[in-house]
Amino acid sequence: MNHIVKRIAILSGVFAAALGVFFFANNRWNSGQDQAVYMDMEAASLPSVTVQMLDRDMNRLYGYRQEMNTTAAGETLTILPEDRALTVHITEGPVTGISYEVRSMDRDRLVERTEVSDWQQTEDGILAVLPIQNLLTKEREYQLKIQLDTENFGPVYYYTRILWTDAAENARAMVDLAADFSMKTFDYEQARSLTTYLETSPSEDNSTFGHTSIHSSFSQLTWGKLGMQPEANVEIHLKELDGVMCGIQLSYQAKRQGEDGTETYEVEEDFTMKWNELRIYMMQYDRTVNQIFSGDRSEYSGKRILLGITGDDRVELVKSAGGKVFAYRVNRDLWSYDPADRRAVKVFSFRDDDSADVRSNYDHHDTRILSVEDDGDMDFLVYGYMNRGNHEGENGIAGYHYTASENALEERYFIPYSGSYEQLEADLDRLACQTAGGMLYLYVDHAIYGIDMNSRENMVVADSLAEGTFAVSSDKKRIAWQEGTIYESGVLHLMDLETGENREIRAGDGEYVRTLGFVGRDLVYGMARGDDIWLVNGRTENLPMYSIRIINDQMQEETSYEKNGYYISEVTVDESRIHLKRVMKTGPNRYADSPEDTIVCNADLGNGKLDGIGWFASPEKERVYFVQLEEEIKNSRSIRIFAPKRVSYEQSDRLELKSNYQLSDMEFYAYGSGHLLKVTTDFSEALQLAYDKMGFVTDKDRNMLWNRVKRGNIRNIRDPQSAFAPLARHLETFAESTVYQNEELVVLNARGSSLAQMLYFIDQGIPVAAYTGEGQYLILCGFDQYNVTVFDPQTGELYKAGLNDSTEFFRARGNDFICAVSLP
Repeated sequence: MNHIVKRIAILSGVFAAALGVFFFANNRWNSGQDQAVYMDMEAASLPSVTVQMLDRDMNRLYGYRQEMNTTAAGETLTILPEDRALTVHITEGPVTGISYEVRSMDRDRLVERTEVSDWQQTEDGILAVLPIQNLLTKEREYQLKIQLDTENFGPVYYYTRILWTDAAENARAMVDLAADFSMKTFDYEQARSLTTYLETSPSEDNSTFGHTSIHSSFSQLTWGKLGMQPEANVEIHLKELDGVMCGIQLSYQAKRQGEDGTETYEVEEDFTMKWNELRIYMMQYDRTVNQIFSGDRSEYSGKRILLGITGDDRVELVKSAGGKVFAYRVNRDLWSYDPADRRAVKVFSFRDDDSADVRSNYDHHDTRILSVEDDGDMDFLVYGYMNRGNHEGENGIAGYHYTASENALEERYFIPYSGSYEQLEADLDRLACQTAGGMLYLYVDHAIYGIDMNSRENMVVADSLAEGTFAVSSDKKRIAWQEGTIYESGVLHLMDLETGENREIRAGDGEYVRTLGFVGRDLVYGMARGDDIWLVNGRTENLPMYSIRIINDQMQEETSYEKNGYYISEVTVDESRIHLKRVMKTGPNRYADSPEDTIVCNADLGNGKLDGIGWFASPEKERVYFVQLEEEIKNSRSIRIFAPKRVSYEQSDRLELKSNYQLSDMEFYAYGSGHLLKVTTDFSEALQLAYDKMGFVTDKDRNMLWNRVKRGNIRNIRDPQSAFAPLARHLETFAESTVYQNEELVVLNARGSSLAQMLYFIDQGIPVAAYTGEGQYLILCGFDQYNVTVFDPQTGELYKAGLNDSTEFFRARGNDFICAVSLP
C-alpha cells in the first residue's frame, strides 16, 4: 500500500512539474508573440539581381516566374558602359544557367539573344558580365530580359530598360546628388547646404512626416525632433533619363528610439532633377515614410491601437457585422483585434524576422479586406508581386481565408496578372467586393468579373469597359455600365451585386444614355439626343445631355434635372453634391458656356474608407494614426498576440480572367514622382497629371510623348512648313489621337492643354497647330522667355506674339492644339 501511495506521489509530482513547465513555456510564448512569424510560409528564396552602373550597385531587380508586360517590365533604366559589357550581381543562388535577350521597347524586334557561359562565384553571390553586342542605337531605349535557370523554380525573369548614351556622366552627377541629399537630411548642420534646392511654401502641409516635399520646411526635411537614423543599405533605382531630365528613387529602412523601444520605418525618396553645365536643379522631391506596425502591446493604449506615422492610403479598418472584431490594414500588413478576448492576430505579412531582407520587404504588393466575421474569420486579397511563399516570384491576386478557431490561413485561389502593381492597385480600387452569398466581384483590365467562391467558376459581367462608361457605388455593392461608346450608348445596365439582379435603362429613338456616377447607392445618369453632338474644329467635343436623373435601389426616380434651353456637358459627383457644367446651344453642333449649377442630394453615403481610423498630433512624431476602439484597454499586458500557425494551399485553384478588351494604341501613361499616376485615353488629362508632378507622358511602349522638365528657354524651328508637313497630311480627317504605324507617327489631340505645356513640342522641333476658329489654325514654331513665334498658313506670315497675350488668346478659343510626334 505504501508502495502504491509512493508511486502516486511521484507521478503527481511529475505531472505538477510538467504542468508548471507547460504554463511557464506558454507564458514565455505569449510574451514573445510580438515576434510571431508564419510557420509554414517559406522564406524568400529567389535570387535578386543588381547591376553595376555609375560606380554603384543599383537597380535591384526582383525575379518573375512569368512573362510581364512592358509597363511592369520597365520600372528601372540601366545605363550601359561605353563598351556595353554590363556586370550584374546575382544574390542567393543556386543558379544553373544565365542568358539574356534584348528587344525593342514594343517587343516586336529581337535585337540579341545570348547565353552567358562563364560567371564568377563570390562569397555574396555571382558576378556575371552580359556582353551586349554592338547592335543598339545610341540614345534609344531597349528592353533587357535576364533569365536565370534555377534548381527549384525553373526559369526566372528579370527586367530592366537599357540605354547606351553619351550622358552617363550627367546621370552619375545626379545620382550622386540624390544619395548625398538623402544622407544629409539626417544631419541638421550638413543639411544647411540643401537649402539651395528647397522651394519652401507656407501653403505646404508640415503637420505629418508621412510626406515631405521640396516645398516643406527645413525642419520637416531634417526630420524635426524624431531622431531618425538610416538603417541597412540604401537601394538606388534610376527611373528615367531623358536628355537633361533624370528621375531617381531611393528606398531604405530607418529607425528611431521611441518611448517603448525601437521603431522601424520604410522610407522612399523620389527625385526629379534637371542638369545643365552650371548646376543641377531639383525640380521635384518627395519623401514618403511609413512606420512598420510591430503589434507590440505598448501600441494598444486606451481606446486606441497606435499605427504610427503613415498616410491615408496605407490604412483601412473593417468591423464585423456585430462589431466584435476589428480588421485593419496598415502598411501592407493585415491584423485583427478581438476586444472581448483581447486577442490580436497578425493575419498576413510577407515580412519575416530578418527585417533587412530586401526580398521580404519589397513593396509591390498590398492587402485588401473583403469580409470579417464576429468569430474572427476573415476573407482578404493579397495582390501584386508575391514576395515569398507558394507563389514567390509570381504577380497576381491571391484570395485567402483566415479561420480564427484554428488560427490558420487557407489560400483559395490565385489569379495571375502580367501588368504592373500600380495598374492592378488602381483597378482593384475601383472594385473588389465579396458578397454574403459568396460571390467575388473584381474590376481588372477593363472588365468586371464575377467569381463564385463555392465552385470557383468565373464569368465576365461587363467587358471592354472604356473610361467614363461605368461606375461603382461608394459601398461597392452596385455597379452601372453602358453598352457602346461613352457618347453613343442605347442601353445602361444597373446591377445589385448582393442579389445579382441586373436591370436595364434604355434610351428612346435617336437618344443615348450615359453613366455619370453614384451618390451613395443612388445612380446618376444622363440622357442626350444624337443630333445634339458638339463639334469643334471637326472633332467631337462632347454630347451635351438635356436631362440628369437620379434613381434609387428600386429604380425609382429620386431627383431629375432638366431646364429648357440648357444642356449639361460635364457632371462631377462629390459625395452628396452633383456639380453640373452647363452650356447653351448657339447653332447646329455649337455651344457656349453657361453658369454652373449644383444638385444637393440627401442620399445615405455610407461609411468612408477612413471610418474608425483617426490621428492625433504628437510633439515629436507629428501626425500619428490609430484605430479607434469602443472600449478602453485597461491592461495591455493581458493582450495575447498571435500569428497563423500554418498556411494551406491544397484547395487553391488557379483562375484565368479573360476579357475581349484590346489594348489600345492610344493609351497614355502619366508618370510623376517615381510612380505611374494613371493610364488614360485622354492625352490632355495625362499631360496635366504629369505636369503637376514634374513628370512625363509615354505611350504603352514607353515612347516619350511629353516631358515637363526636358525643355529649354528658347527655340525656333527654321523651316516650320516642312516640319509641319507630317501633321498637315492628317488634319482634315483627324478626329482623335491616332497612331499611323506606316508612318511611325502619332498625332495627338491636345485640346484642353495650355500654351505653356505645348512649348515642350516646339523645343523638340515639333510644330503645333493651334486652332483660332472653325477650321482656321496657326502654326506655333518658336518661343523665348517673352514671345511665341507664329506662322500663319493662310497668309504665309511669320511673326512673334507676346507669351502672356498668346496664352490668353488661345485659352479663350478652347486651347485647341494638335501635334504629331515621330516614334523611334
